[in-house]
Amino acid sequence: MLQQRAPIIAIGQIYLQAELNEYMIITKNARGQVTYAGKGFVGHAEDQSFIERFNPVNPDDVDASEVESLLSYCPTNTRVSTGYILKN
Repeated sequence: MLQQRAPIIAIGQIYLQAELNEYMIITKNARGQVTYAGKGFVGHAEDQSFIERFNPVNPDDVDASEVESLLSYCPTNTRVSTGYILKN
């Protein structure tokens, strides 16, 4: 029997793409592969490597107009949330 595990990365979570100094949002998570988008870029990664590479962001710290821009990459009615925090 296959065991299902809850995704630790969900659509609407906001992260920081430090190399570009831009926020990004999770647009899809399917079978451990996440897809993300931000201003002028898109990408995908395996969920574990993703959380090791990118820092989560509290949506309250992001300008409202930027949140609206990020939400335009997501399915309708997506809500923003804080990304997964990797504890050392």
